[in-house]
Amino acid sequence: MELTLIALFSLSIILFLISFVKKDRNKEVEAQIENFSISLMQEIYQLKKKIKVLEEEILIGQDNHYFTNTQTNSIIYDRDKILALYEDGHSSEEIETITGLSSDQINDLLS
Repeated sequence: MELTLIALFSLSIILFLISFVKKDRNKEVEAQIENFSISLMQEIYQLKKKIKVLEEEILIGQDNHYFTNTQTNSIIYDRDKILALYEDGHSSEEIETITGLSSDQINDLLS
C-alpha cells in the first residue's frame, strides 16, 4: 500500500513538472490572433486615410451645396413639379419659363 502511494505521488510530481516544461499551444494561438488583429487594424486605418484623401480630391473644385440635404430635397421637389407640369400638358419651353431651369436640366429630370 505504501509503495502504491509513493509511486502515485512520484508520478504526480513528474507530470506536474512536465506541465511546466511543455509549451502552451493556447498562448501561441492567442499571440497569432493578436498579431493578426493588429495588422488588420493597421490596414483598416491606412484604408480610411486613403479614402479620406480620395474624398478630399473629389470635393476639390465642386460646390458644397450639391452634397447637402437641402439641395437634394430641392432637386426632388423640382423633379416632382416638372413631372406634374409635363403631365398637365405643358411644353418644355413653358416648364422652362415657370421653373427657371434650363431645357437641359428639364430634359435630364424628365428622363
